[in-house]
Amino acid sequence: MRYILPGHTTRAHSRYRAFVAHPTPAPDAARRAADDIELTVALAEYTKIIEIRRAVSDQAHNRYNFFLVLATGVAAVSAGLLGSAIDQNVRVGAVAALGTLVLLMGPAVFLRQLRYTGASQRYGIAEQALRTYLVRRAPEVAPFVLLPTLDDDGLFPPPADSRRQRQRDAVGLASTIGLINSALYAMGGGLLGAAARLPGWAVVALALALFAAAAAAHLWWVSRTVRRNVVERERLLAQRTLDLPAAIPTARQPAKEPPVSR
Repeated sequence: MRYILPGHTTRAHSRYRAFVAHPTPAPDAARRAADDIELTVALAEYTKIIEIRRAVSDQAHNRYNFFLVLATGVAAVSAGLLGSAIDQNVRVGAVAALGTLVLLMGPAVFLRQLRYTGASQRYGIAEQALRTYLVRRAPEVAPFVLLPTLDDDGLFPPPADSRRQRQRDAVGLASTIGLINSALYAMGGGLLGAAARLPGWAVVALALALFAAAAAAHLWWVSRTVRRNVVERERLLAQRTLDLPAAIPTARQPAKEPPVSR
């Protein structure tokens, strides 16, 4: 066994101390990968946008389920009250109060649902922009990215005509809430017509007219909101010039050099 006296060092120990004091510089590629701040920020932002978009979707579905349960419960309670032996004034007052509650909440939930839809679309375009940045950094993986980017439509292009756009709008959560509101308006109008002792055909005609008018108004409002959101997204992309398929360099430019203009 070899002993090292105090105050003395071996040659190997000296080399180790020199290596620790002056480490070997990392290769340029490895250093760029370790110091790629742009990629780190982009991935963090992409993850955050996905989380926020998921939270908005959950809130929208929870609000829709709450309104559906409330409307169904009010309809069931109202039917039970109308068929009970309670005093007529009490029945009419209770049904009127429950119906007023739902009719007031319906438009509020509908407008709130449109806000959720707009927020989800804005987060979607932000996610699409960051995905475009990542794909432009690594063009070799572009064929494997099936979600849409700003450079191509991917597998989910927007509708080619207004008819398909209206069909897509008609099956959304906001349009479904609008149809429920329309049915509630029609039921309320029919009850008022029956209370006014109108003929049966007049009550049916009144209910159908109210349903058609309310449904058309809700669908028009949904289409208007969708068009406005599209215009806002296009304006934002034009301001950021993100609709131009300009290539993004894989390496960062030195801080003292001016940015490359394209």
